[in-house]
Amino acid sequence: MKIAFLDTGLSFLCTAHKILDNIDCEIHFFTESAEVGMYGEKPGLIDSWPLIDKNWLGSTFSQEPTVESTAIRHSWFCKAISISLANRNCFFHLRTKISKIKSTNVEFVGAGFLGSGNLMFDHIISSNNNTSSKIWFGGTTVDANCETTNSFSGIRPDSTIEVWSEKELPSNINWLQLMQWKGTNPKNSIHSEIDIGMKRAYDFLQKKRLLKEI
Repeated sequence: MKIAFLDTGLSFLCTAHKILDNIDCEIHFFTESAEVGMYGEKPGLIDSWPLIDKNWLGSTFSQEPTVESTAIRHSWFCKAISISLANRNCFFHLRTKISKIKSTNVEFVGAGFLGSGNLMFDHIISSNNNTSSKIWFGGTTVDANCETTNSFSGIRPDSTIEVWSEKELPSNINWLQLMQWKGTNPKNSIHSEIDIGMKRAYDFLQKKRLLKEI
């Protein structure tokens, strides 16, 4: 079985791992980015660690959470998961734009050896883009007095503090990085993405009657 993923977000990376745990298949990811997870920071607030099966995660190096960590750098987390998928023989078509999808045929233009081409798949999994339009303002700092009213925060393994607020962050804080994110709630965002990925995989496997009995 050959499956194409037209999104490399956290939920889709988790979906791919769960599918691979159940069936022998060939998975391809397509993205216009040069690397998975390294562009556009998202909320990384967590309640506990680990978040996923340890076999799904490559090294997060200096960003490896401890039991005291309440945040992880989202981009590094996704990168570590994608490395694990590459080790499971998944294909990542980077800097690649989808030009046309016809039935189960994906036509693309990219930066690879051929530059362009088309591939046939048994299944194509894409994003439905049902993202909330609510804007949250985020920042990272080492200033312990950074919390503001109606904000959420967490401490990353490198001791930087990640803060997300409904209002623009105060300018009197020495912010190391400023971010914006659209979504419902940054506090449970990373957990929600993982849950969505697991449900998507479960639904796919159930529909195809491929889910292994536990």
